Amino acid sequence: MKFRLNTLTRATTASLLLGCASFAANAEITLIKQDPQPYDLLSRLDFKVGGSIRPQFMNTMGSSDKGSYKNNGYDGGTRFRFTADYYLFDDIHWVNYYELGVNIPALFNWSPHYADGAHDTTRRQLYTGFKSKTYGQLTFGQQNSVYYDVVGVKTDIWDDDMLAQAPGNGVNGDYDGSYRSRKMIKYKNTFDQVDVYASYLLPDNDLHTGHDLVYKRKGGGSIGADYHITNDLTLGAAYNYTSAEVKNRKTSDNKDYDQHILGSAISWTPDNWTLSLGGGWYHNFLMTKVNNDQDFFAGNAYGVEYYLGYTVPVEQYAVKSIQPYFMGDRLKYVSGRNYQRNDNGVGVAVKLDYGFRVDFEHVFTNSTDNIGDINLVRLYYNF
Repeated sequence: MKFRLNTLTRATTASLLLGCASFAANAEITLIKQDPQPYDLLSRLDFKVGGSIRPQFMNTMGSSDKGSYKNNGYDGGTRFRFTADYYLFDDIHWVNYYELGVNIPALFNWSPHYADGAHDTTRRQLYTGFKSKTYGQLTFGQQNSVYYDVVGVKTDIWDDDMLAQAPGNGVNGDYDGSYRSRKMIKYKNTFDQVDVYASYLLPDNDLHTGHDLVYKRKGGGSIGADYHITNDLTLGAAYNYTSAEVKNRKTSDNKDYDQHILGSAISWTPDNWTLSLGGGWYHNFLMTKVNNDQDFFAGNAYGVEYYLGYTVPVEQYAVKSIQPYFMGDRLKYVSGRNYQRNDNGVGVAVKLDYGFRVDFEHVFTNSTDNIGDINLVRLYYNF
């Protein structure tokens, strides 16, 4: 059965990769268009597919990663999206979303182009719910957290990013409620110029973190808001609370933690400019790297991220636009661990015809653990 499922997964993914090349790129592909007709149930359905294929190369200066899978080229986050919207009555719609992450080299055993033990596929999001222009949207499942929707997404716009924001820096963003949160109920509604968010985190399964330590989310919740000051200026703020327990399977000890993340971010896109700035405060959220349950999380830490880019339209020789940009971040532990990291970099994004794009970045890094500077190249094919 395992062989059959693995073969089916590979065949399905290969079909998607080949099939995507035949469609016009850089937009969602509508397979079924919603046009409600009396006594025709299928006419109420809108079904779209989309995705992004992302081969990538990363080199750390000083040859510290010589011969690694990142040097050899690897998958930088390929994903496929499936969206279904079913009209029920009045302005009530039943909505469903599935996003599948695919590590293409691992899927086809292209060694050495993936990390040891890497999964072929990953469930990035899977949720269902209802939406209404009048009552808002209510969904349940694995989905972007309120914190990411309001704060994180505003600076998640270059390649080697998210190094200082809460999503992706905790024990695991799928479990701790900071990123693509599992088992979450989320509500969103819009009042004039303000988008309001709220969520409730249900208890989750144990997460084995190594060294006989187990992380368990017992519950939690989030609130957030996006204030659209103008059409191109948005200010957001969010707060997330998670009640968690860290258990030591070897000694049977355990400790409860109240985890808090509080952050704000601003996005400004006047004309061809893109400016974003975000920061957050993290309590009992970042790990100390101490292998016991009593000192698993650092008491306090903070992170800041920033980005400034300018898009130059070209529209010739298959080049649609060129965007040079400057970006950076700072992560610092205030208590519980002596660690800080500062990144500053420059990059250029070249948007091409047919949904292709090429990014190049050089990042200057100064960190407590002496991480080297980084060169990164990523190719996108968006559809």
